[in-house]
Amino acid sequence: MTASLNNCPLKEIPSIAQACAITFQGNASNNLQQDAFFFLDNWYQEDLGMMAVTPVALPFCLAVSDGVASSNQSQHCSKAVVKAIRRLWSDQKSVTSNNIHQLINQTKHSSKRHGAVATLAMIVGELNSDGTIKATITHVGDSRVHRLLKDASPWQCLTRDHNLLNERIDQQA
Repeated sequence: MTASLNNCPLKEIPSIAQACAITFQGNASNNLQQDAFFFLDNWYQEDLGMMAVTPVALPFCLAVSDGVASSNQSQHCSKAVVKAIRRLWSDQKSVTSNNIHQLINQTKHSSKRHGAVATLAMIVGELNSDGTIKATITHVGDSRVHRLLKDASPWQCLTRDHNLLNERIDQQA
């Protein structure tokens, strides 16, 4: 997905969008918060509800990772994902699913956390050399990326859940 700046000089635009993170504690069997997110500059894993709407300038990275409730250790997996994103972003390295996976695999993990699983929904915004904004969405699982255009309604879901229902629909079952 690529959006144009409409021939406006970038330095006159203080922010290109506004963003917020919304998280709720789900019904995990261990009653722990399994949502973790990276919001512009830092990672969080707490019962926040909704963060304040924040202006976003280029470059930016926003991500949410949700531990899959089938494991009692998934809150650690989602935290590891967003901590890897923060490290890659802070080191100005490419934040891709492959780089996240490699960084997590280089980290020592307790054997009791084996099998922990998490989703990922991430958007990275960068400025192209031609002055357009490139927004790259990385998505796996059922955490979603939505967009709400200025003065528009309703929210537009930009991702499609990776789940059994959508798989069966794709198979026309």
